[in-house]
Amino acid sequence: MIDLPTLYQPLAAESGAVRGVRYLLQPEFPLLLANAAFDFDPAAVEELEQRFSSIGAPLAFILPDDHPRLEEVRSAGFAAQEALELCTTQPSARATWAEHVPWSEAWTLGKILTEAYGAPQWRYPFAQTLGKALRQGACQGFIAYLYYEPVGAVIVSQGTGLLLGVEPGRRERGVGQSLIGRIHPVRFLRLGTTAAEFPGEVLATYRRYTRSA
Repeated sequence: MIDLPTLYQPLAAESGAVRGVRYLLQPEFPLLLANAAFDFDPAAVEELEQRFSSIGAPLAFILPDDHPRLEEVRSAGFAAQEALELCTTQPSARATWAEHVPWSEAWTLGKILTEAYGAPQWRYPFAQTLGKALRQGACQGFIAYLYYEPVGAVIVSQGTGLLLGVEPGRRERGVGQSLIGRIHPVRFLRLGTTAAEFPGEVLATYRRYTRSA
């Protein structure tokens, strides 16, 4: 098991805990795990909802599929959404397409990743926070090139790939494999729907739980 809140904390604006349930808040760019709690206690739900609503975000939990309190989570009205998979990397001959880049490339990294997640409106605040984290050594950035054009990116922290993305229209061309091969051997987190782009052996599956509509 990995410590998700510690891994993603450099990209969060606020972190804290309620009754031992740790959470991260980032109102400016809610990418992936930015606005989520990482354990579950029914007694903490009300206060967590207040803290999340203060930034206009719905309360969400990121929990592994083997979490012992999933029945309580569902009973409290939360339903599973997208799957997040912790995987191992694998070597790739395309790894030469990707390279480690300095913090000054935060703008390019931000452009690729926000477009990959369908949220280009978050590029500026994301790039600002990412640049600070890269400059402080909290994480590393890698960019993949296709015909000398930057089209894919991954952010790595503490030996784990946190955010991976390939620009729309450039997928299924081996760009994701080049990123995975470049950071090998580490673990990485991917959305379950991106398995073809970012191949790897699944070690654990997490899901995001939000209130049922």
